[in-house]
Amino acid sequence: MSQAAPDAPDRLCALTRGEHMLLWAFRASAFGAGRCGLVRRQFEEACGPNGPEAINALLVFVRELALQGRRTVSVCAPGSLRLSRDEQLVLAVFAAAQAEDYPRMEAHLAWLVGAEPAHVFGAVACLIADTFAMNGLILRVPDIAPAPAAWAAPDAPASDVVVPFRPRIAAG
Repeated sequence: MSQAAPDAPDRLCALTRGEHMLLWAFRASAFGAGRCGLVRRQFEEACGPNGPEAINALLVFVRELALQGRRTVSVCAPGSLRLSRDEQLVLAVFAAAQAEDYPRMEAHLAWLVGAEPAHVFGAVACLIADTFAMNGLILRVPDIAPAPAAWAAPDAPASDVVVPFRPRIAAG
């Protein structure tokens, strides 16, 4: 279903309609505006009767990432034209799910979460990816460079990158 892309897009204008919609909703959810009427309406118009289920699933994904994530996830401010490395990774997770490349999806999720991902992440990614595919919203599988060694701290974020997620400290 999904198509290969040579490189992970780093600008909003390089995204397909489905990628743009997913990223817009992800950013809105990360900043607490996932229940925004515009986001919901876009999902309903693009995905029909499955739209509300898809946006609700994305809200669960973001909530669980905030609760279970063990690393800081960088997200650009809503309206920013650039994509953070973590946003590229989020798109790669859902694209791998749409391509039914589950080992790749799990590997991306492990890096995104910073630990062994709970099953909810894969289930949500597959539900949204399938809903998008049924409605012609293609997510391209990018060639993403290998991640830095063992949960290394990311480079300093650019000026328009904000960090709405804080890492969860594991009780040790």
